[in-house]
Amino acid sequence: MTNPTPDSMHKLHGFLMSPFSMKLRAYLRYRHIPFQWCNNLGADEIARTKVKTYMVPVIEYPDGTFENDSTPIIDKLEQKFSARSTEPENEADAFLAYLIEDFADEWLLWPFFMYRWRLKADQEHNSQWILYEGMKGDIENDGFNAMSEMWASRQLIGVEKICGSPANDYVLESSFHAFLSIMERAVTKGLFFFGSRPSRAELGIYGILSQEIQDHTASVFMREKYNFTTRWVSIIDDLSGVEGEWESLSTNKEKLMSSPVAEILKLSGKYHLPLLAANAAALEKGEKRFSYDIEGRAFTRIAHDRHSFCLPALRKRYAALSGESKAALKAVLEQSGCLNYLVAN
Repeated sequence: MTNPTPDSMHKLHGFLMSPFSMKLRAYLRYRHIPFQWCNNLGADEIARTKVKTYMVPVIEYPDGTFENDSTPIIDKLEQKFSARSTEPENEADAFLAYLIEDFADEWLLWPFFMYRWRLKADQEHNSQWILYEGMKGDIENDGFNAMSEMWASRQLIGVEKICGSPANDYVLESSFHAFLSIMERAVTKGLFFFGSRPSRAELGIYGILSQEIQDHTASVFMREKYNFTTRWVSIIDDLSGVEGEWESLSTNKEKLMSSPVAEILKLSGKYHLPLLAANAAALEKGEKRFSYDIEGRAFTRIAHDRHSFCLPALRKRYAALSGESKAALKAVLEQSGCLNYLVAN
């Protein structure tokens, strides 16, 4: 592996109101990987023409190739560059960081999306903010209002597809506020989970919360109820000056079991991993929808290809752990309800 050099410039095509764009931008900043931030309507065009599945951000590598999907991109860059890694040195900690990143990407994304587009005031505010950035501030452009309305209408279709019906709102809201309560307690004791430097877990969480402090409705409850978490988000945005050390969590069972990480794992075992399993089962059977029970409530949604690689990747990572690491994680994974989902059938 090599350290980045000034002539290894990357381009990150994304938007400020894209959680995965912000996640990857914060990652590149912390890692000191040279990049240009390209945030205008050109990013939308790149996502439509240069990658298989439309999604921002898209990273353009120095060799002129393009890729999207933040987690595989981080995997690749972790292998390529050695300095300032976001993979904790302890193998078991590294697995927990990856699991929490996936929880942010594959569960927290849905309450965020619901809050962004559910109410009329959010639809208007958020679509205009997206277009304002894309059109470089030119709101007098003849197409601005029409394009913002079109953008909101397109996302409303997506809400039904990926968040399900309004019957799911209670589950999405309660899970999100449970998570934010954990974060509010955690960030008053320190910025990071695994020492004095960020892991991919914090960066995944940051991506989602970077949107909540901007969006119309969410920004209000973030400031009123989760004030220090809101401030934490602003700090995580640029960690390029942070010099820290890893502090192993998994080697201290008592500390691990009482940590914010253990609390987040309980949410993963309750919401995130059951979602991935139910989605995988539906896709395998060729079913278009799936439903599973959360505390007596049916959570029903369409089956989605975007989840299809997540559970196999988590199981592969877990299977690759040493016996010592599995032993260190056994209690917390069992107590959280995660373990059964991580052991391949």
